[in-house]
Amino acid sequence: MKNTQAKEWRDRLRFLADIIFATAMTLMVLNIEVPQFGHIDKTGELAKFLIQQLMSMGSFFIIFLVIAVYWIKHLEHFSMIPFVNQNFIWLQLIFLASILLLPFWNAYIEVFSENVAIRFFLSVNMLLVGVFSYLSLNYASNTKHRLLHSEVTTEELKEAKMQILTEPIIAALAAGLAFIDVLYWDLAFILVPILFALRRRLIPIKYFRKTKS
Repeated sequence: MKNTQAKEWRDRLRFLADIIFATAMTLMVLNIEVPQFGHIDKTGELAKFLIQQLMSMGSFFIIFLVIAVYWIKHLEHFSMIPFVNQNFIWLQLIFLASILLLPFWNAYIEVFSENVAIRFFLSVNMLLVGVFSYLSLNYASNTKHRLLHSEVTTEELKEAKMQILTEPIIAALAAGLAFIDVLYWDLAFILVPILFALRRRLIPIKYFRKTKS
């Protein structure tokens, strides 16, 4: 495959990924059911009602932030990959399909807030997202078909792979905690944006450049 064609595939795949991430985030919002509050006519009652609604939307905020973290990491990883091939595309498609399933499970959590099985399957879904994210980057870094930019250092690649494992490990932990208490499940996934914010630094996004054909 010519470099120009491989680069075009990469640009199309990145564009598709942005659409799927945006769709998943939009579906998260659309899954929120707007309650009826016409019977409320006092300020105090309205404030209490809104606080209750915010608390009930906890899973929405958690999953939304997790998807946002995945999107930023996906941007970082793609900044290191100037070309793609067919196998890499398939790994990415499975990864993106897993992302698109997250709003589906979150919608069930909104309806069955105390159901442990739904939280368990959502955790498994999260685990798959992380696994295929890792497999994609690992495949891209393989010396047989290295798709990474030549300027990517071994240290940067190692750091990126370690960071990918954060969400799958938390998802596996949360899957077990859900059987103890659903609150522990929520608290486990809150670690995703917290640990992301505490990272030493972002992976340098410096590889968006016009590649020679």
